[in-house]
Amino acid sequence: MAGVLQKAKTEKKVLLIFVFLLFTSASRAQIFPDPESSNNPNHAMDRYHEELRFNEPMMYLAFPVISPLVKRTVPLRDGEGRDGYWVEGQFAHRFVAYQGKYYSYPLFQRLRLTFDVSILSRLTRDDSNPLLPSSNKFGFGLDFLLSSLKKLNEQRGGLVWTTLQLHHHSNGQADSFFLDTPVKRNNYKSGDFSANYWRAYLNISSNSANTNLIIGGIGYQSQIDFKGPLGSNNELKNYYGDDRWLFHLHWIKKPTIETVHTVNRGITNGDTVKREVRRQFSIRTELEYITGDLSLFPGENKYRLGWHNYLTYMPSVTNEIGFMLHTYMGRDYLNIRFDDIVFIGEAGLFFKFNSK
Repeated sequence: MAGVLQKAKTEKKVLLIFVFLLFTSASRAQIFPDPESSNNPNHAMDRYHEELRFNEPMMYLAFPVISPLVKRTVPLRDGEGRDGYWVEGQFAHRFVAYQGKYYSYPLFQRLRLTFDVSILSRLTRDDSNPLLPSSNKFGFGLDFLLSSLKKLNEQRGGLVWTTLQLHHHSNGQADSFFLDTPVKRNNYKSGDFSANYWRAYLNISSNSANTNLIIGGIGYQSQIDFKGPLGSNNELKNYYGDDRWLFHLHWIKKPTIETVHTVNRGITNGDTVKREVRRQFSIRTELEYITGDLSLFPGENKYRLGWHNYLTYMPSVTNEIGFMLHTYMGRDYLNIRFDDIVFIGEAGLFFKFNSK
């Protein structure tokens, strides 16, 4: 019993650290550059880097409701989310190692190099409220502008760029991949999951006089095996899916400006001051379609399609936290739980990294 309590305390400490990172790591979020930024010699490059940041993975903390779309062959057990979930959180960011400036060579102005990190987990309502094994992704990314550099100075028109990524994906566990049951089912609580992939995207944006920004992209992802300590599980072959077609579409509404009257608390007479608040709204959808041999996945329907939808609202773009609604249908995206076909709906907070 003492060991169980100690494990629960450790897992809760990990969650607190995770929440702390979300609340303290984000820098000031400026959605759409101000017109005055044209006085900045680097404003053209800032526009390019701003659009790249819109393409980064969502970072959030939300309350999830998860329902199976297909009856589970083995019911969830204690510690796997049998009684539901308290929270799902994702810490995700592409940390910039290099990005071009206006004074760089033209080739390097087009380039951005990143170190990509993503950690996603859920806190269950089961006994001792354990955390599920997290999806840990890390690796390297490269973005390269294909459009003319002159496009960056135009008020209308969009950009075209490509994104290349090489990532390792694991859950940090060391137990058997499958449960020891008559019916095959993945080991959600402690099963070892390890995979690697490369990904290539072609991204296109459309900017209507700086009022609405639309970013779309199509990509391809393929599993690879690094061998050694980062090697992929043999159990994934013909079961998890080797290749994927990817698609995303993101619509960002230019922030609406509202004049708010606020009492000036900094002086004794309490005069009313006017201030402008910019609120911003966006919709984002992401699709993933698995191709190739899935002969070991049970049943005739291989559930190759996964579909995310995000709706976000930022009450003030000068702050760092907004609100989010998220839905998902398909294979569970939490690493080894991919054999569970689910609908996920959640509401909570999202966080925007936007450092320059």
